[in-house]
Amino acid sequence: MLKTAHSIKDVSAEEWEALLKYLPIKQQDHPFIQYEFLLALEETRSVSVDSGWQPCHLVFYQGDELVAALPNYLKGHSYGEYVFDWAWADAYERHGLEYYPKSLSAIPMTPITGPRLLSSLDATSTPSLVEAVIRWVEQSQMSSWHLNFVSGEASEQLISSQLLKREDIQFHWHNQGYQDFGEFLTSLKAKKRKNIVRERREFQEQGTEQEKSSGWSFEWLDGHTASEEDWQLFDRMYRNTFDKKGGWAQLSHDFFGACAKAMPDQTLLLLAKHEAKPIAGAFFMRSESALYGRYWGCFEDVDFLHFETCYYQGIEYAIEHGLSLFEPGAQGEHKLARGFMPVSTHSLHYVSRPEFREAISHAITQEEEWLDIRYQDYLKHSPYK
Repeated sequence: MLKTAHSIKDVSAEEWEALLKYLPIKQQDHPFIQYEFLLALEETRSVSVDSGWQPCHLVFYQGDELVAALPNYLKGHSYGEYVFDWAWADAYERHGLEYYPKSLSAIPMTPITGPRLLSSLDATSTPSLVEAVIRWVEQSQMSSWHLNFVSGEASEQLISSQLLKREDIQFHWHNQGYQDFGEFLTSLKAKKRKNIVRERREFQEQGTEQEKSSGWSFEWLDGHTASEEDWQLFDRMYRNTFDKKGGWAQLSHDFFGACAKAMPDQTLLLLAKHEAKPIAGAFFMRSESALYGRYWGCFEDVDFLHFETCYYQGIEYAIEHGLSLFEPGAQGEHKLARGFMPVSTHSLHYVSRPEFREAISHAITQEEEWLDIRYQDYLKHSPYK
C-alpha cells in the first residue's frame, strides 16, 4: 500500500536504513539518500511548504512493514532541480492549466546521480510500485511526476511505457589509480597539462585586492574538525556569491552546520585562505568511493580561485584518499579541459495529460539527437592522451 509521509520523521531511521541495505554495496553510503541528510534539510527548513519544497515522501507498506520508499516533494516551482522543465510549465500556463504543484522524487538542490527508489522487494515488483505512484498522481490531480538524476541501472528498472526518459550531460573525474596530482597531469595531452600548470601557478602568484603578496593555503575540515564559526563563515560566503549573481540561496543558514553534525564523516568543508585570511570555501560530501562537490562561495573575485578550490583541490583530495570518482556538480563544459569527462545523466517523467505527454516526448527525442552530437564532440576533444 502506498502512503505519503509529510516528514521523513514519519518513517523511523531504522526502517529507512534497513532499506538502504538492499542497494548495491557502493550505493549504500551514498550521502544524499541517507536519513540524516534528508532530516537535516527538513529540520533547518531548507525544504518546507514556504520554500516550495513540501516533503511528501512516498512509502510502501506490506502490513506494518516498510518495503519501499522514494524521497519525494511537492514542488511549487522548478528551482533547485537542475533538470529544466520551465518550458513545460509555460506550455501548461499558456493553455490555462496549472503545472504546479508537481511531484518530484529527487534530492533537493542536489544534481547528483544516485539511488532514488529504496526497496526490499524483488525487481519484478518495481513496475507495480511505479503504477501505484502514477495512480496517486492522477488521483491528486497533479500535472506530473519526475524522478531526477536516477542512476542508470535503476532508471532501466523504473522505466515504463508511461515514463518519459530524458538525458543530459555532466562532467565527472575518474581516478585511474593516480599516485599524485603530477601523475594525473602526465595522463593529459601536453596543451591541457600546460594550461592547468599555468592556471595553478598564476593563481598562487596573485594576491587579493587588499594584499598582493603570495600566500595561498587550503584547509580541509570535516564535521568533527570544523567549528560552528567555520560553518557560519561558509554560509556567509555561500550567500554572498548568490547575492552577487542575483540568485536564490535556497539552503537555510543552519543547514551546513546541521549536516556536519548529523554526518560528520561524510561532510567536508574546504577553506581557501590568503595570508591565513579565509577568502573562499567549498562544501563537499563523500562516500567510501566518491567525492561530491556541492556549493561554493567567496568574498572576493580572484582569477582561477574557483577552479583551484572546486576542481583541482578536489582532484587532489580524491587521489590522496583513494576515491574513484569526483562529481563537481552540474553543467560546465569548461571542466572538460581540466580532466573531467562527459557522462550521461538520466531522469524519468510522467505527464498526466496525454496531449502534453506526446508533445514533450517529441521534444525529448529532438533533444536527445542534439545531446548525442554534443556528447560525441566532447569525446573528440578529450584532454587525455
